[in-house]
Amino acid sequence: MRVIRVWDEHNYDPHWRRFVRRASRAIIPMGDGRLAMVKSRKEDFYLFPGGGVKRGESRIAALIRETREEAGLVVVHASIREYGVFREVRKSIYEREIFDQRTYYYLAGVQKKVVPQRLEPYEKKLGLELELVDPYEACRCNMKAAQRLDHGFLRREISVLHDILENGIAAD
Repeated sequence: MRVIRVWDEHNYDPHWRRFVRRASRAIIPMGDGRLAMVKSRKEDFYLFPGGGVKRGESRIAALIRETREEAGLVVVHASIREYGVFREVRKSIYEREIFDQRTYYYLAGVQKKVVPQRLEPYEKKLGLELELVDPYEACRCNMKAAQRLDHGFLRREISVLHDILENGIAAD
């Protein structure tokens, strides 16, 4: 899969043990220039729907499950296409450990029917809601949020939004 970006903070000893976390996220162009994303009503930022790949689960299965849970959108399996991977490497919150996050992005189409979200408690706290948004607006909003919030994932989502805009994906 194409590498979108590697964000390595180099704030760790390379000899430390490495914890690798994998996640899948959906890029869902709506055909009108907008993307289906989830917005935090509490902290005012956008995320691509998706999340962590569970042990024994494929990246595609995680993509379908997480998109349904977070956004209430049912991914059409036959529409899924690889987009790229974003890799984040930094010191873990745990002693003498490197956190190595690999987030796999996929283009996907969805069914028209929206189903109820099944949010985790922290996602409910953030007030995550499905929103169809212009990618320029999502990027602007995330850049503003990144100035006041210390969320590393905002750098990732901003980078992916920039990549999408450069490649004209939302217009599809």
